[in-house]
Amino acid sequence: MGLGIHAKLNGLKTLQFKESKRIDALKNECQKFGASVISGDDYLVIHPSQKTPDSFIKIVTHNDHRMAMSFAPLALAFPGLLIEDFEVVNKSYPRFWDDLQSLGFRLNLQS
Repeated sequence: MGLGIHAKLNGLKTLQFKESKRIDALKNECQKFGASVISGDDYLVIHPSQKTPDSFIKIVTHNDHRMAMSFAPLALAFPGLLIEDFEVVNKSYPRFWDDLQSLGFRLNLQS
């Protein structure tokens, strides 16, 4: 979405058995950026919007550290991005947010 590139992701069946139902979670969160998303048990197709969202976007992590970490780089393209329940990254990478900020990322984090 940040680069405006269409994506078709296959072989995702195991994503349904993680901390969250990641295919559904990814679909829900991508749609917040205006993307058109088609999903199935084993795939995800993302057609990004050509328009920039006008308002803040709040990413729900679904209690999944990978959701928080995967959406964080979009803060470069979407300054209003807010990551909810950001502490979830402590499970695998407690310094994640500090490291991103040291690289110049401006982050909006919410407990």
